[in-house]
Amino acid sequence: MTYEEAATVPFGGRDALHFLKKGNVQRGEKILINGAGESIGTFAIQLAKLFGAEVTAVDSTGKLDVLRSIGADHVIDYTQEDFTAGGEIFDVIFDMVGTLSFSRCNKSLMEDGRYLH
Repeated sequence: MTYEEAATVPFGGRDALHFLKKGNVQRGEKILINGAGESIGTFAIQLAKLFGAEVTAVDSTGKLDVLRSIGADHVIDYTQEDFTAGGEIFDVIFDMVGTLSFSRCNKSLMEDGRYLH
């Protein structure tokens, strides 16, 4: 890895930490991370687990095994399943890819849930 490539590594972790703290992710909460296979998402999975959250990671088929291997409790292949139609409720939804509107996610959030975008 070049120095230029290595210099970008901390940004995903920094941004993930910023948003998880902004969302006040707590032990025992359920968090869904949309776009979990990208830089911020992979850090967000690991940090959310460190905070004690139950993590559901959403991404494409080819990334699901990696997401499980870094700590995701559950994975959803967005090409096969719409998590908003499944009826599961989350304390936090972290949408990094911007493909979900708040109105679409709202039915999957706890009454006092947090939507991070």
